[in-house]
Amino acid sequence: MSTNPFSSKEIVNLREFIEKNGWKIESTIENYFRYSLKKEKLVLFTIKYPITLPLRLNVPFEVVSFRVSLAFQFWNLNRTTYRIILYFMKALRNLAISLTLEHEFPLKGKEKQLIDLLNLLIPDIIRKENESTWLNRIRISLMNKRDKLKGFSQHKINAIGETLKNVGLEPSFKIPWELKYGVPKIRVPETLIFSNNDEFDDFFILEKGYFSYYKDFSYNKFYVRSLFDSYTPYILNELFEENSEFKLEIIMENWINFSRLILKSIIELIGNSETDYSELIKFRPVKEFTYNNKSFIKEQCNLAFTALFYESSIAKELFSIHNDLFNKPPSNFEVIESINQYTEAEDLIKNYRFEEATHRLNESLKIFNKNQQKKVVVSILLKLRKIARILNQNDIALNYLRNALSVAKSGEIPIEFILKIHYKLGLSYYKRDDLIKALEHFNIIISFLEKEEVAIDKEGFLGMTYLYIGLIYLKKNRTVESRNYFKKTVQIGNDVPKVKLHYYLHRAITFKNQGNYSQAQKFLRIGVNTVGLDFTNKSYYKTLIDIVLELSEFYIHYRKDGKKAMYLLKKVEDNLTLREIGSIRRAIRWNLLMIDYFNTFQVNREKTQIYLKQSQKLRKQLQTIGVSE
Repeated sequence: MSTNPFSSKEIVNLREFIEKNGWKIESTIENYFRYSLKKEKLVLFTIKYPITLPLRLNVPFEVVSFRVSLAFQFWNLNRTTYRIILYFMKALRNLAISLTLEHEFPLKGKEKQLIDLLNLLIPDIIRKENESTWLNRIRISLMNKRDKLKGFSQHKINAIGETLKNVGLEPSFKIPWELKYGVPKIRVPETLIFSNNDEFDDFFILEKGYFSYYKDFSYNKFYVRSLFDSYTPYILNELFEENSEFKLEIIMENWINFSRLILKSIIELIGNSETDYSELIKFRPVKEFTYNNKSFIKEQCNLAFTALFYESSIAKELFSIHNDLFNKPPSNFEVIESINQYTEAEDLIKNYRFEEATHRLNESLKIFNKNQQKKVVVSILLKLRKIARILNQNDIALNYLRNALSVAKSGEIPIEFILKIHYKLGLSYYKRDDLIKALEHFNIIISFLEKEEVAIDKEGFLGMTYLYIGLIYLKKNRTVESRNYFKKTVQIGNDVPKVKLHYYLHRAITFKNQGNYSQAQKFLRIGVNTVGLDFTNKSYYKTLIDIVLELSEFYIHYRKDGKKAMYLLKKVEDNLTLREIGSIRRAIRWNLLMIDYFNTFQVNREKTQIYLKQSQKLRKQLQTIGVSE
């Protein structure tokens, strides 16, 4: 149910009424009593209570700034709502004046060091500057000059984490609603989130050199937020690092408790207000409050937002705070920074720089192991296995898989990960002709997938597993079981073309190895006819190329049908890429088949030499990156 917006006259009269009582719409640093009006009859008041130092400084310096916002929406602007507005303007001002928080910083003898630090970090102030812009410039300065400050040691990070735990806040995957779209990329590896399972938001955001905390509460159709933020953690750490009695984490705990105490005071004000709640509308903050919302008068939303939200609101591109590879929320910067090494390694693998990729993966593996981030550990082991497999280090690759399964089975790993490892192990043992172990892993997959729903391509996964079990039983001469599993494979393949193509390719290769070329041809042709010569589908185009190359070889060497062979080879030519190692190997095979074609059907030494040189060039390319053909 919607409300009629303010009229122009109502806005003018209400603004005049509010500003006569000492509230301003501007959010400058020195304005401690701020208000906002939204056209949809929503009123917001924010008080600011900064903690400063007993020193005369040339720049505005706040050790910590507390801000409290109270918002409510009403049906009509009348005498009753004017009384509500007046009550809260006076009550909030009185509360702000009565607030006290004692700090005793041991500044004696530290004055010059403090001034030097402020001159280094605090930028020149701009007249009438918006506080959010001012804080953002300080944050940028902190980031750019961080190398000139001593950051937090791991011991200090742990102490902060323990203190947060004492006040009911722990590392969390929860995200503040104002950051749901992400943060600037540069902030991802230096943002830690702490929260709890309370009904309303209760968040501490730990950044390098910056503290933010806020707690939301909705009470009798009022929305309240109590927040503090501080750009001084590194400054205080630098000043008092040699003072064993100075505990930044204790000060932080006092700030959190004070912020929560202010929130309770606001709730008491609401309870004592004798408000007629039928005049008010219950609203959703996540819907009503956004930065620079044009529905706010002068586009000024003075809700106590975190500085990180402001920075995110003006960023061109946003990135998720949490990585899907974490099985538990990160509790220190070391963990989230190590994700960068992981992603860099992924790029290095794509560029065939395997030695560098292996080094980065091993370095990040140490960090994730230490922090019990098992999901990332498993992912790294699978990446290392991929590198070893590409380099034909099959024993090493198998060992990585075994280790990955061992970690995965110890808990906290999604079942999808475990099933994929079992599949890769089954495939590895099958290729090594260790059929008993291969069957063991494939049967584990079957026993689970036939009963449970999982977040993977269940049918495709089952189809490929049925295929390999069928091939294993075929090698064991257990024809009946083999036929049953092949039947299941084809049934799934009717809906999943990738499975069907794999089935026809493997069956054809089996017949070829047995010398049964007519059956091999039959299965290869059926495979081609299943999807046609359509190489556009990414899920199966590589398998289709393999089938076409096999069929081309058959026409060249056994059927002696040059016309059909050339037709197929030409179709493949336009779809060969050299972006991946597997594709390079396919291109080598294609060139060798072209040589066979010209040697068999059109003796053309010049063309034969062209394709020979091309195949040699591709082989050399593989050798350069350390891969054998």
